[in-house]
Amino acid sequence: MHKKFKVYLSESFDPKFNLSIEEWLMDCSEPDEVILFLWQNENTIVIGRNQNPYKECDVKKLKEDDVCLIRRLSGGGAVYHDLGNLNFTFISSDNNYDVENNLKVIIDAIDKFGIKSCFNGRNDLLANERKFSGNAFISDKGKSCHHGTLLMDVDLDKLSRYLTVSPLKLQSKGIESVLSRVVNLKEICPQMTIESLKTALITSFNEFYNTETKIIILNENGIDVAKYVEKYNSWEWNYSESPDFSIVLENKFDWGIFEINLELSDGKITNCKIFTDSIELEDFKILEKSLINVQFKRSEILSIIEKYIKNGKIKQGLSNFISDKIHM
Repeated sequence: MHKKFKVYLSESFDPKFNLSIEEWLMDCSEPDEVILFLWQNENTIVIGRNQNPYKECDVKKLKEDDVCLIRRLSGGGAVYHDLGNLNFTFISSDNNYDVENNLKVIIDAIDKFGIKSCFNGRNDLLANERKFSGNAFISDKGKSCHHGTLLMDVDLDKLSRYLTVSPLKLQSKGIESVLSRVVNLKEICPQMTIESLKTALITSFNEFYNTETKIIILNENGIDVAKYVEKYNSWEWNYSESPDFSIVLENKFDWGIFEINLELSDGKITNCKIFTDSIELEDFKILEKSLINVQFKRSEILSIIEKYIKNGKIKQGLSNFISDKIHM
């Protein structure tokens, strides 16, 4: 299949619009297209698809400071966006999708500023052993998406003020602060700007694929993504209902933090909510729904995990965890 390469640039700083564009590109791009989309959000917390907003960030402070909270389609953890951050998205059909190629484009672009960087094997890009980029992934209907942040000159004080670090993460990393583990690229290369970083990424994309792409500018006036914006603007999507639960079980695995909330009545699970920062392509929503009306017995829950969890590593970890925590 002959590939078509496209680069989209958003002129909007509205996270509802930009995440709508990303989903629109996932839905509407052609099978032979390989897409790079560059975008920025102003004063925004973006949480992962399966995260609990009330645990990941200080919701009260967000409202006081007029910071937007929005949920993305991919898994992974919460991130802070401001205009010192540049977001990238790669979208293609599964046949043309290669995360290593995407990372090569990013790493080569950063190298143009004399900065040596590497991927740490889970979801971060590092320079001088400090994180400047978090990555997450989506796969749906034959299309794949790889997106992430590039910390160029982000307000790190705000990043730490709004994001709440899980005690499980602190336990696994010792008392090292969040700020000591991240770095702005501008700190390493003071002459870098958002515009020069965009140019480097587009150049690197063209060089890697030996092409010369036409740059497509996007804004609210030029494209109608109202049906997507409606979703990203809704309380149901971004916060969802968080009732009080009878039992809350939480654990940190090598694939991420996992929390399961169970409400019980007459020995059966009447409500279930799962939160995780895992970036593995596992549909935890299916597990949530499948546990409803199941008896609160270890054997019953293990049977559901066995049936509906596809990833072997996650299945084993959850089975061991449930076996250890539920004894009836």
